[in-house]
Amino acid sequence: GDCRRPAEQHIQSGSRFLVVIFRPPLYKSRGQKPRQFFIMDVSTTSAIIAEAEQIRQRYKKLAPLDALEDEKDYKTIVHSIEPARLAAILKTKFSSDGMCKVGPAGLKEEQARIFFEVYGPNKITPPQKENKWIKLLRMAFCGIFNILLWMCVLAMTILLFAFDDSKQEVRAEAGIKPGSPGFNDTVIELDEAGGDDIVTPILLSVIIVATAMLQWYTEMLAEDAMEAMQKMQGDKPVRCVRRADDGNRTDVEKDVEHLVPGDIIFLEAGDRIPADVRILYCTDGMEVDNSALTGESMPEPRHSKTEKESQPPTEARNLAFFGTTVLKGNATCLVHATGDSTFLGKIAQSIKTSYVKSTLEIQIEHFVHFIAIIAVFVGLVSLGVKVVQKAAPADTIQYTASALFSQVPEGLLPTVTISLMFASAEMVRRKVLVRKIDAVETLGCVSVFCSDKTGTLTKGEMTVQDLVICKSAASITTEGMNVIVRETGYKWPKTASGTCQNLSVCGLLNNGAEVKVDEEGNDLWTGSPTEVAIMRACAEIQGGKEGAKAIRSAPENTKLFEIPFNSENKWMLTVHGQAGARKSFAILKGAPDRVLKFCSLSDAAIKVIEGEMQKLMSDARRVLAIARRDITSPPMKYEGTGPTDCNFPMKDFEFIGLYGIEDPPKDGVAEAVIKATRAGVKVVMVTGDHPDTARAIAKRINILPENATEEFAVVAGVQLDTRVPKGDNFGDDEPEDNVKWWKKVVSQARVFARVSPIHKQVIVQAYQKYGYGGIGDICAMTGDGVNDAPALKQAEVGVAMGIRGTEVAKDAADIVLQDDDFSSIINGIEQGRLCSANLRKSIMYTLCSKVPQFAPTLAMVFGVPEALTIAQVLLIDIGTDIWTAIAYAFQPAESKLMARAPRHPKLVKLADWGVGVYSYCYVGIMQTFFCWFMFFTLPGIMKIWSEGKDAPESDEDHIVALQGKTVYYWTLVMGQIAAALSTTTERQSLFTYGLPNMMLNLAFLFEVVLGVAAIYVPFMHGAFGTWNLPTADVLKPISALVIITLIEEVRKGIFRYLEDRGMCSWCLDVAKNPDMMSEDGSTDSDGSASSSYDSEDSDEDEEKVRKKPLLVC
Repeated sequence: GDCRRPAEQHIQSGSRFLVVIFRPPLYKSRGQKPRQFFIMDVSTTSAIIAEAEQIRQRYKKLAPLDALEDEKDYKTIVHSIEPARLAAILKTKFSSDGMCKVGPAGLKEEQARIFFEVYGPNKITPPQKENKWIKLLRMAFCGIFNILLWMCVLAMTILLFAFDDSKQEVRAEAGIKPGSPGFNDTVIELDEAGGDDIVTPILLSVIIVATAMLQWYTEMLAEDAMEAMQKMQGDKPVRCVRRADDGNRTDVEKDVEHLVPGDIIFLEAGDRIPADVRILYCTDGMEVDNSALTGESMPEPRHSKTEKESQPPTEARNLAFFGTTVLKGNATCLVHATGDSTFLGKIAQSIKTSYVKSTLEIQIEHFVHFIAIIAVFVGLVSLGVKVVQKAAPADTIQYTASALFSQVPEGLLPTVTISLMFASAEMVRRKVLVRKIDAVETLGCVSVFCSDKTGTLTKGEMTVQDLVICKSAASITTEGMNVIVRETGYKWPKTASGTCQNLSVCGLLNNGAEVKVDEEGNDLWTGSPTEVAIMRACAEIQGGKEGAKAIRSAPENTKLFEIPFNSENKWMLTVHGQAGARKSFAILKGAPDRVLKFCSLSDAAIKVIEGEMQKLMSDARRVLAIARRDITSPPMKYEGTGPTDCNFPMKDFEFIGLYGIEDPPKDGVAEAVIKATRAGVKVVMVTGDHPDTARAIAKRINILPENATEEFAVVAGVQLDTRVPKGDNFGDDEPEDNVKWWKKVVSQARVFARVSPIHKQVIVQAYQKYGYGGIGDICAMTGDGVNDAPALKQAEVGVAMGIRGTEVAKDAADIVLQDDDFSSIINGIEQGRLCSANLRKSIMYTLCSKVPQFAPTLAMVFGVPEALTIAQVLLIDIGTDIWTAIAYAFQPAESKLMARAPRHPKLVKLADWGVGVYSYCYVGIMQTFFCWFMFFTLPGIMKIWSEGKDAPESDEDHIVALQGKTVYYWTLVMGQIAAALSTTTERQSLFTYGLPNMMLNLAFLFEVVLGVAAIYVPFMHGAFGTWNLPTADVLKPISALVIITLIEEVRKGIFRYLEDRGMCSWCLDVAKNPDMMSEDGSTDSDGSASSSYDSEDSDEDEEKVRKKPLLVC
């Protein structure tokens, strides 16, 4: 009733309205709040919906006819549509000259609002992130090793409560009551079975949850760092023009997210392009940096002319793309695509987000299967022993379960996490941000490192490397030319300031670059990269920017006239002098072949100059020439656009010199490549640059040998076009010639040039399928651009650049280099290998005690008195071993860690047969021998055994039996300390390595203190079935520690002796890398390991890898 009257008033007006009545459910029964209503104009809503559909239909006209509704590829014909038609399609307006500097232009504000509702914010949809609390729960409960440990906790808890009642029944059946004779002995015997061990499941639960929280916290820190980095690199508002509702012009600054198709924006040098745009107007010589999309370091020119529809949009010069940068010039642009519809957005959405298991997860899964088999075997044997002894069912089940659980290394989980955290923290200190903690271990297994060139191996900025000068035009043929090259550290020699004076002054005056100061007071160089490079070099020769400023601001150097660089002339000309003076001078700079035409040089002189040009270009330099001439009779006003219409002389220029320009390698990259090669990691350059440029840079940074003669040393992108796989990845049904071709390529190639984004992904897939003799390489991929993102996602380890890198690349990567230093990630390989080696050592140590722990169970079949109780086993596993195993996470590297081939997870697993032989058949047997030796040499033990008594009858025998268990336990503790000392190094002597791990040293001390307490502290006697030992019996087991350690030192000494002579390393490394072996059976002369295959018959190599026996020293 209360809403009927206003509704009737609206209906009478002739409009269609929808009356919506709303009563909140909370008040429905109480009647405390009246009904609410609102009236929606149906005609207006329908108009908005209809307008949105019209917008979508008009927008389809910007795409080719074959484009699908949900097209995943980037398809557009906007570059081929005339501006007037574009304005009609997008309902926008701009001036006929395209500049839009005056008069109404752009979208109407109401239209822009509707467009925003239709197209959404101008931002790329980020990958869906997992809820942080769900992530924590997954880490705590869902890993395969976590599940195994939780099963142990659950079983222990069930047994704890299930057999508590059975103990009472046993006592009652025996007629034993508290205070009666024999009560305490019975309690001890029952407790030895572990039934009252409530501490073990609680401690194990705490360890699992705490470990998950540590890993979760580490990855959360990495995510926070990524978000902070993104905020620091936020885009500034964009200058934009729109029309008010009355049609008048409004100049506004809009946040990038609020741009919509149809907006007119203004860009200038240094601006990051905020959306995909069609250029309506630009200054002559405008250039953009597309390296983030294409991988090419050279700037690309832009114009406003309409292109042909057959031209691919990514190659159209009247388009500019989201995420790229304006290097030179100004432009007025029409936004035609935003957010996910941009070229960058299409690539971002095409990246597969499917989860791929890390090598560590695969290794842990294999280890769980390995341990499960051992544990089940031990459990079955224990069950058989108890059945033979005709033990009670409760005792049998309890004993069997405890024996089975004792084979599970509870300390592995925290060891893995803490090792990864420690390595991750070390990498963060080196400006390497680890987003996915598992990637640290995988990094240590990398055998092929595919790296982008621009911004990763090189600085990502053009730099003048060479200056070629002549004293005078007449001396060129007689004296030749002087070549000035930058010295180490990219400094010019001191003599350059004198000999290059004329060249540097001309370079400063004939230059469109500018030096500004940003908000933080840093120098900001703007302009074309080539111009900036020449400006920097010339300013350095003149003593810095102040000297350059003084030269440019001198009255006699005032710029009077300029002909900007254009693609037709390929040169830039400036005229300088004082206004009204009778004399001025012109400077001409540009392509050498064009500049030399205007110079007065003999054919012989030109030949000399061309020879110097060829030398520079063979080193992948971009060469520019510069010349000068005096104008003695200057015109009143300089005019002209080229050599035919200038009103001043355009001939007889004096040749000044040449600039050799390149994107130089970063400091330390060449050394990092050598370090990687010596570590058995092959570094491969994958770039969009020209093959000659890539080849020259690769040789300078040691990727490509100077005398490389392999057929596929440098592979061009056109060669890959017909070699891509049939499906999304290489399968077993690939054509045979394709397989053979790729096997040669992955073994020989060091450089891939002129490649597209899809090529990069295919290259990684090829190494993963055909590398390492057909087993597959473990690949890392570095990159900073959008074009690198698919390959970053494909690789086992994706590494993105933090400063230059696009958000798409960072989202696809596992590791982010915060300082963009390639050397840091090579150092990260060492951290990854150290982490992997420490995990392997921790496993070896933990498994050593399993044989002496199981031996007493087996011996009981032969009537040997019980030598070790389950409570003592758990005291070793939970009380001491777990902390020692965790301490391995802090173990420093051995001296030759980076002088060996990487561990391939398919060949050398964290827990393979080698670990089993070492732990079970070598150290474990030695420990077992000493434990039995100390046990049987204890007075009274042989008497009990010889009499064949199932249980001690007298108090004296009972004490001897307890002492026998104690000495066995104490010897095993000493044996485990010996095992820990032995496994701290794989090959290096303990006497040279020392004991640098203080955490491990504290763990040793804790083991000794706990062991002594178990011997002498009364309340521990009842809990663990121990007894006081004479001092002599406490000291004798120390001999086990010394002897086992010395035997290990002898083994390592033999190992090193054979390794130094190329024998033992051959057995261990050549089995993993057959190509290390030359025809005479020797290894590489530099002692380094190689991870590639040079043999054409990779199938035979694979068989060698799989069947080659390894020597266990």
